[in-house]
Amino acid sequence: MESKYDKMEEYIYSVYNVFKMVNKKADKQNDKKFNLIALLIYNYVKYMAKIYNVDLHKSKYEEHINLIYIFEYVTINNIELFDFSTIKIEDVNISNNNDLERFVLTHIYYITQCKNN
Repeated sequence: MESKYDKMEEYIYSVYNVFKMVNKKADKQNDKKFNLIALLIYNYVKYMAKIYNVDLHKSKYEEHINLIYIFEYVTINNIELFDFSTIKIEDVNISNNNDLERFVLTHIYYITQCKNN
C-alpha cells in the first residue's frame, strides 16, 4: 500500500479517530457488527501507522476526524470504493492488501456519509 500522499500522518490520525468513534458507538449500542468494523479499521490503521512510523498514542489530532485527508488519499491513490448495495463476499480478496484497504475505506465512507447508520 505504497502511497503518493504527502499528508500520511494526518490521514492516519483521521482514520484512527474514525476507529475510536466507531468503537465507542459499537460499545454504546452493544453492536457486534460495528465491533467487527471497528476491529477491521483498527487493524488497518495500526498497519499503516507501522509502515509510516506514526505513533497513534501521541496524536496531536485527538478525537479530530478530518475527512478531507481521507478523501484526498482515496483520490490521489485512485482507490475505487466498493458499492455495498451490490458487493458479494467473493468480490473482496481478504489476502490482498489493496482489497482490504478498499473495504476499510468503503466502510469509513458509508459510516461518515450515509444517513442511515
